[in-house]
Amino acid sequence: MSLCDGADVTMSPEERVRRSRAVRKHVLVALLALLVLIPLNFVVSRQYPWWLWALIVWLPLIAAHTAWAKGLFDRNREGS
Repeated sequence: MSLCDGADVTMSPEERVRRSRAVRKHVLVALLALLVLIPLNFVVSRQYPWWLWALIVWLPLIAAHTAWAKGLFDRNREGS
């Protein structure tokens, strides 16, 4: 038995909505955090833009979360 022998993983409409909302929440939290970090960076230290590190780390996480929400990591019976 291989890993691909599981049940069909087509997403229900409810699951799509749930995943979409989770991604939107993730993006909103990231934007709000950056809206706090950027002014804080300029108050604390104008010479080094350390808020960019948060952005650099967060972007791939959001990309991976979006890929998961779209079902790119889900296995299907036909293609696997």
